[in-house]
Amino acid sequence: MLLFTAAGLGGAVLVQTRCGALVQDRWPDLVAAAEAQLPPGLVLDGELVVWDAEAGRLSFEALQRRAATRAAAPPASPPGGRPTSSPSTSCSTTARNF
Repeated sequence: MLLFTAAGLGGAVLVQTRCGALVQDRWPDLVAAAEAQLPPGLVLDGELVVWDAEAGRLSFEALQRRAATRAAAPPASPPGGRPTSSPSTSCSTTARNF
């Protein structure tokens, strides 16, 4: 996942899969945390995980369920000049991309 913080006032935080899909609507708590805690114009490249507190471990199943859930509102449109795809990575049409 790539996370882009807003470059200026009124901009949106974007969360992008390795295939270029914008999925910030699936991670509103991540977006809220980024807006509150990260500086403008930042790009983070990383992996998302879901912690199962009851089991005391990471849960891939919970990550899959969470990634498949969409919010009621449509995702924000990318602001001008922001990348919306990653030409240096390839994505299989049969792979599950989160």
